[in-house]
Order: sequence, then C-alpha cells, then structure tokens
Amino acid sequence: MRSLHLTDDPAGLSGVRSYLEHLREAMAPLDIECELAGPYGGGRFTSHLSRWFNLRQYWSLRRRVRCNPPDIVHAHNVWMRLSPAPLLAARQAGIPVVMTVHDYHLVCPRKWMITGADLPCPAGFGARCLVSNCRGRPEGWTSLPYNDLRWLKVAAHRGMLQRWVDVFVAPSEHLASWLRASMGLENVHTVPNFAPPPAGRTDRSPGASETILFSGRLSPEKGVSLLLEAMPLILRSQPHCILEIAGEGPCRSDLESQAARLGISDSVRFLGTLPTAKLHQAMTRARAVVLPTLWMENCPVSVLEAMAHARLVVATRIGGLPELVRHGESGLLFERGNREQLAAAVVGLLASPKRARAFGECASALHRELYGPRLHAKRLAECYNAATTRGVPS
Repeated sequence: MRSLHLTDDPAGLSGVRSYLEHLREAMAPLDIECELAGPYGGGRFTSHLSRWFNLRQYWSLRRRVRCNPPDIVHAHNVWMRLSPAPLLAARQAGIPVVMTVHDYHLVCPRKWMITGADLPCPAGFGARCLVSNCRGRPEGWTSLPYNDLRWLKVAAHRGMLQRWVDVFVAPSEHLASWLRASMGLENVHTVPNFAPPPAGRTDRSPGASETILFSGRLSPEKGVSLLLEAMPLILRSQPHCILEIAGEGPCRSDLESQAARLGISDSVRFLGTLPTAKLHQAMTRARAVVLPTLWMENCPVSVLEAMAHARLVVATRIGGLPELVRHGESGLLFERGNREQLAAAVVGLLASPKRARAFGECASALHRELYGPRLHAKRLAECYNAATTRGVPS
C-alpha cells in the first residue's frame, strides 16, 4: 500500500514533520510506503484567502494522482498553509482520504479552547465564538473583521471535511470526543502519537539529579512563565534545583527577563533548540520533565519522549494529558495555572529519588505497551483499512 501524506508544515516548523519522518520508518514493516508531499504547485502561497480553498493545490494534486495514484491520501491538518482543496481532488479520483486532526482548530477557531474568563471552554465551536473574547484571539475593534473571517473559514472547512474525509484520526480520546460532539462525526478513530525508543542504552534512573526540564516552543500557551513563577517556591526547599529550558520561540527574551526579575537566573538555563541526541541527553540528566501548559494539549510528543527515557512527567491536568500521565503512578498532574501545586509536585520528587525512579519505570512500561511505533503503525493501518472499506461515493 502507498500512502501520500499532505501537511500544512512542509518546512518542518512544527512537530508534525518530525512525526511524519518517524512514521515512514514505523509503517515500513507493514509494507505501507509513506510519501510526503506539500501540493503547492511550486512555492509557498501567501494569500490568506487561498487558505480557504486553493485552486493551485487542487490542480497540483489532481495532476499528481492522475499520473501515479496512491492507495490512501492522508492529510495532517489544514488551515495554515494547506487548504482542503487537495482532498476534493483525491475524492474525485476515487482515493480514500484519512485526516489526522493534530489540534483543536476544528472545535475552536483559536485552538486554545480557553475562554475569556481564562477557563476551559465548555461549549466549543458556535456562533458565540464571533463575540467571545477568548484566549489567543486578537483584541480590539480593528480585529473584529479578522476574527469573524477566521470563524467563517473554520465553519467552511468543517463542512468540506465532513464531506471529503472518510476517516478522522484523533491523537487523544479527549479530542475525539470533542469532534464527535461538535461536528457530529461517527468516523473518528483514536490513535495516540508515538515516540521511538531511545537509541542505545538509556540511564533508567534519575539518580541524585536535581535538574528539571521543559522541552517545547517558547510561546505563551506553553506556560513557561508559570514554571518560572514556581521556581522561587521550589528553590526555598531545594536550593540546588536547576531548570533547563530546551526550545526557542517568540517569548524567549521575555522569559529571560522574567528569570532575572525573579532573581533565579543562576538556576535557569536556556538551552535553545537542541538536536535530537542532545535533547535526549538533557532528558537523561533530568529528574522530571515539566509541561505547565495553559492551553488544551492533545498528545504532546515531548511527553512520550520523556516516558521513553523512563522520566516521569509533571503536567497540567488539561486536554489529553491525563490520558498520558497517570497521576501518582507514572507522573503527577496539577491544576491549570496553579504554581503552588506545580512547585509542591516538583519539590516532592526532588526530595524522593526512590519515588521518582518508580514513577519513571512505570512511565517507561506504559511507553513500551501503548506508545511505541509498532502499535501506532498497526492502529493507523486499521484506519486505512476502514477508509478503504468505507468506500468513496461517486
């Protein structure tokens, strides 16, 4: 079987491209070839309107499948650089379409799923989104046309995708349930993301390490500012604790300034973007990996990578994270935005290496059982079979 993968991130600016590179290796033992393509017809388009329905992308994929049709077209999000147009071309060519929904964009135009009152959204996509001042939404009267156009674009995409996608894939049951409730979908399969096992031997014990690690994009929704606020509380009990921050993003300079204002610069190390080998080294020397996210996470690969390295995760109790982190067994969860709970969780782990080691071993066992490449490939192959069986209407 040959699958053609379409992504809105051909340049590798997000984790989707990394996922697809690993997916190619995972699917090979099942004789499923993964071909990566961004059907742009040459170059990257810049028009915002072309994100609604891009004719160049439509004709590009139509020509491609006419010459060498794949067995499955697998899309990975639309709306940033990829419009739904290629999916119509696949349907017209009689090719089943699978789509992995990597975030909450079809349920929330801003993707945060956080209301203006700074609470998780209880309702999802609807007319209220036109007037609600939700997190992640540009504010002010001058932004109203942009916000309303974005809402209309999501509404249009929801209708298109309902008609043109045979099987939707959600990396968490939390997102899958939202897609069923918000869009009335029945053809949604839950297939968690995966992380390959680390190459070579991994130190399975955090030992006496007093280092904690954050790995991810340095943007407001990731909650790194909250982690910095928790550090003075942590340092009162554990003065030798070191926070390592791996990643880049628009907030780096602000976060460095915040660390200086809090007087914790000596205890915080900004590592920048690390190559895979060095990131794995950082995970190996950490007692725990911390994800203090403020938005509705789905199935972060950084959590799965930590589990693969037998490192426990301290994470916000939000979105799909409770499906990955079993509180009190493989890691610890804290309430969103609660720096005192976050600090207490970290302090307890730093004070008890034995407990941290037990959590890490549990996390490693869960990774081997549920989040390895072999099981992920099997689940995805079942989705492909379901899409083929569902058939493409004439």
